[in-house]
Amino acid sequence: MTARPQSWQPGDVFSLETDPVTTQQLVRYAGASDDYHRIHYDAPFAEAAGLGGVIAHGMLTLAFMGRAVSSAAGPSGFVEALSGRFVHPVRPGDVVVVEGKVLDVRQEGGTRHIRADLTARVAGRPVATGAAELRIPAVQD
Repeated sequence: MTARPQSWQPGDVFSLETDPVTTQQLVRYAGASDDYHRIHYDAPFAEAAGLGGVIAHGMLTLAFMGRAVSSAAGPSGFVEALSGRFVHPVRPGDVVVVEGKVLDVRQEGGTRHIRADLTARVAGRPVATGAAELRIPAVQD
């Protein structure tokens, strides 16, 4: 589920909550990204590597952040930039909640240019942080 700001003012918040991450999702992401590292599917290997078990691809977490941003921008909006830093692993069964906070809104003609900070959390613990820049039509859909 995604919540989108109505006013696009500094301090506005948007969010997205994922379904629980599944091992099938990790397999599909491995195929899409060509990242078949064993830490994403081989529990004994991931444990021996000190990870405490299988972990999701970091870029899958960034994809959740991207989905939050693009959903907030809406069908007429455009994501100009997206960045992220991974701070803790995401595991199968985790529900990821991405929250964006609007930092700055600049109006230029019929377009709003928006900068936002992003945080992805699992059970309240940050798993990734980042930033996004969006372009939104002044008149939203």
